[in-house]
Amino acid sequence: MAILGLMDTEKYSSQRFKNVRRSVFYFYPNGAAPLTGIMSLLKEEKSNDPEFKWFEKRMADQSTVTAAANSAGPFTTSGGNVDIVSPITVTAGLAVRVKTAADGTEKLRPGHVVQITNAGLSSGSADLKLVVVSVVDSTKFEARFLEVPSSTVLNTTANNGKETLVVGSSFAEGVVDTSRGIYNLPVELGNYTQIFRTPFTITGTALKTSARFDETGIYKDMAKEASVNNMIEIEKAMLFGTKSLYTGGDTPQRTMGGILWFLQQWEAGSTYGNTAATLDSDDNKRIIANASGTLSEKQYDTYLERVFRVTNNTVNEKLVLCGSGFLNVINQLYKSKSVLNTDLPMTDTYGMNVVKHLTPFGTIFYKTHPLFTQNPTLRYNALVLDAQNLVYRYLDGRDTELLKNRQPNDADYRKDEWLTEAGLELRFPESHMYLQNVRDYAP
Repeated sequence: MAILGLMDTEKYSSQRFKNVRRSVFYFYPNGAAPLTGIMSLLKEEKSNDPEFKWFEKRMADQSTVTAAANSAGPFTTSGGNVDIVSPITVTAGLAVRVKTAADGTEKLRPGHVVQITNAGLSSGSADLKLVVVSVVDSTKFEARFLEVPSSTVLNTTANNGKETLVVGSSFAEGVVDTSRGIYNLPVELGNYTQIFRTPFTITGTALKTSARFDETGIYKDMAKEASVNNMIEIEKAMLFGTKSLYTGGDTPQRTMGGILWFLQQWEAGSTYGNTAATLDSDDNKRIIANASGTLSEKQYDTYLERVFRVTNNTVNEKLVLCGSGFLNVINQLYKSKSVLNTDLPMTDTYGMNVVKHLTPFGTIFYKTHPLFTQNPTLRYNALVLDAQNLVYRYLDGRDTELLKNRQPNDADYRKDEWLTEAGLELRFPESHMYLQNVRDYAP
């Protein structure tokens, strides 16, 4: 039952910070909570509020695609919106209006040199080069041709959906640049801290009674086991947690969003401003279903290339936490190759026994995860992590600690508990990936 007037969100503790997670990790470097242990060795930040936020900014792509104007193709007359009859005879300096996809001109400004890639001609295709003269609205810009292609340009459906890429800028001598500036706002993200409590009790008599395996009694072993259970609960929340805030009780109850939750937000396409993804073949897909259960070498290389496109600015490597079934399949796939550059195993990375794989895209370290291996479904899954893009956020004064004597004053037993209030800051979800159902391989 909650106490009336209990402060529940802004409480600050001045207790000395003790990083118990790091001690537990050193005791159990290959134990049940390797992710939590790894994060204790990486960057961590305190939070003075149970809701914490951060900003992410991605480099603007500076590209769009052409779209149908009034008729079939993307080109209309300059200064108006009248279709140009196909095919178009291009002369040096010919000005046209170009239609783009929705909001396609947001990244364009006068002076930009653009390339309409692989545009259809009456004979063959070519990359059309134009310089932007003005931006008409969110889907139209006016430009003039910089060169004459080898044949006339089609103004039909064949030239819709063509990549329009900024390839530089060009301005006349002595002219004041009155073109608009382009600024991309960062994306604001957030998560909650979650309260983890793992109590353990022992009677006053048992506290003073020795055991065959420890003459000082079982208290120390109970405390150690409870600390491991506390780490396991944090680990599972960081993997599978869902961000939520419940205010229907006497005090708020929060849960953190875990790694998979952030990957789901990325795939939805509404939080980060990226294109939504539903199929494994989609470029932004980060939770791979692999419904067939078989993974080919070509598919695996495709996924590795996809996840390595974005890495931290420290090292070009990924950590793969996986089940034993997944690692067995990957090992068989590697063995089928005549040459394999690996170090098997190594212990100088993350303080654990890991398998190192050198790929053309970067370095991968494989580590079997007990929580995956022990589960018959998760055994064939793997979580590809950019460890430097994970940050452990603890509430100031509420990182993992052992709270003693939580029992009533007249109780003939002792109750202690491990308490942690912390959350996960996951940066750039596109730098992570979750591979599922890898039960066999195809050469």
